[in-house]
Amino acid sequence: MAEEWAEQAEAFKVEGNKLLADKQFTDAVEMYTRAIELDPENAVYYSNRSAAYLAMGDARGKALKDAEKCIELKPDWWKGYSRKGAAEHALLRFDAARATYNEGLKLDPDNTSLLQASEEAYAAGQEHSKQLKEQAKEQERVRKEAEERREQEKKNEPNDEDALLAEFMSEVQELEENANCIKKEEKEKPPVDFGTSDKQIERLLQPHFKWINLNPFGVLMLDIDATEEDMKQHYRKISTMVHPDKCRNPKAREAFEEVKKAYNLITQEDRRKMFIRTIENATQEVEKERRQKLKKGVNESELGDLKEAVDKAVMRAFAEIENRRQNIEKREAAQRRREAEQEEKEQAKVANMFKRERSWAETDRREQRVGNWRSFQKGGKRRKEMDAHGWKEETRDEKKFGEADNDGYKRGWK
Repeated sequence: MAEEWAEQAEAFKVEGNKLLADKQFTDAVEMYTRAIELDPENAVYYSNRSAAYLAMGDARGKALKDAEKCIELKPDWWKGYSRKGAAEHALLRFDAARATYNEGLKLDPDNTSLLQASEEAYAAGQEHSKQLKEQAKEQERVRKEAEERREQEKKNEPNDEDALLAEFMSEVQELEENANCIKKEEKEKPPVDFGTSDKQIERLLQPHFKWINLNPFGVLMLDIDATEEDMKQHYRKISTMVHPDKCRNPKAREAFEEVKKAYNLITQEDRRKMFIRTIENATQEVEKERRQKLKKGVNESELGDLKEAVDKAVMRAFAEIENRRQNIEKREAAQRRREAEQEEKEQAKVANMFKRERSWAETDRREQRVGNWRSFQKGGKRRKEMDAHGWKEETRDEKKFGEADNDGYKRGWK
């Protein structure tokens, strides 16, 4: 069976060589791959597949991997070093390619192919270095020109007093806004009203709570500047109020799980920083939009409640993040399914191929045995007929067996 597989592998290699000569590189790779599956210790198959991969143009990494496998299987064969050097050359690793060619020349010092390839790798490396230097010079020239243009534009800018005044007033406004923010932070926060257990359950399980509770600060009724101690206290308070062992509300357990999930998320420092950044960005966007509308003359009373607008923006931001996460998971799951289906198809393809080859081999051997038997029968009949016509009885020749004629002297007397 091993000999048959070896013969079949060799047939795949021959077919791959034909396809490679016809520049059908993908089909050639397929043939060499089949040969490797039947005889995975044959360095020649890896060498040929490396050449096919390299000819494809976009599989240089695979070409290098096959060349390295070829050297591993047959380290004293110069062809493996030639394949590896060619792959490294294609990957612009000119120094490595030259070193690989020199390794091959140690095995075969007079190999003109390796000598020429080594010289070409050296020349290509020199040219590549030259191009990189020229590109660096060009980038530096462009940078200097851009810097000179900026300097010239600054010199040509008019000394506009109105522009300077507007810039000054803008800076003053920013300072005032920062001062207002600081003053607001210095104000003592009012105590949190946690309400009753039923109110907490109603809040935690309100319509669309799966999306609303994505913000753990909202679930635990915390501000983004809350300390770890604040987090613990709020968690203990709310979880105690909705604990299924202490609250008879049938939805208590589900509400308790929401609180527990929020606390587990908020106590993870990296996740907590991400949540804070999301809330801050949403808040800043709302405040920026309101300032722009006020500058355009919109009455502040028409803008609605700031806290309500911020809450909606924060909710939308968390929902968008979750939606992106779910979409990514769906795409990854779909990709895994496609890969699994493709793998199943490939396995089925290989299995069918082996079945066809086994069936073909068995049919061929059976027909050959039947043919040999028929030939034997025909040949046997001819031999029998010839023996029947050409039969001759032989008599025993005593002299042939060394017996003496004792009466011979009597005949001589007569």
